[in-house]
Amino acid sequence: MECRKLEITLVSAQNLPNVRNTGRMKVYAKLSLKGDSKTTRKSHVDYESETNPRWNFVSDYTVSEETVRQPGVSLVVRLMCKRTLGDRLVGKVKIPVKSLFDMGRMSRKILSYEVAGTPEGRLNLLYSFSETMIVRQPSPGWKTAFEAVGFLVLVGGAMLLLSGESDHDDGDDRRPSRGSSDEEEEDEVFYDAC
Repeated sequence: MECRKLEITLVSAQNLPNVRNTGRMKVYAKLSLKGDSKTTRKSHVDYESETNPRWNFVSDYTVSEETVRQPGVSLVVRLMCKRTLGDRLVGKVKIPVKSLFDMGRMSRKILSYEVAGTPEGRLNLLYSFSETMIVRQPSPGWKTAFEAVGFLVLVGGAMLLLSGESDHDDGDDRRPSRGSSDEEEEDEVFYDAC
């Protein structure tokens, strides 16, 4: 199966509304494909910049060529405020993967998107698509499981079927971070919207 690696860098956000009544606003981003929790990646929390957070958070997905060209598959970014009594949604950005691919294989400058649910909020990001690569298609048994669960993970060239969900917080890591699934090692999510 022909696939491409999609790399997203969530650079920053600006002009977000302060959704806290008291205390500092601490913002992180949750990135996923089609809003599916199995593809969710979380940035570190920016404890300093409040309504203008910076992350430089990098996340990779391996997506099928069909997914890249399908208009219904979107990159969903939820901006969240970390709170003791439960995190709160600040706003959301939904970007069709096809629209990114149609603009070119990589962004030459930072792209800025309006954050839905905010009066003036903006999300700034970079993206790139790799050249196509061939990924061996799973056997029919795996295909059935794949359709039922929806996701396979490519780890060191082997495909592993994922199920379940976990919510992992990266803590206060101020360095540029790489997206990862709920494991310590960086896994790539193979996403096929067939």
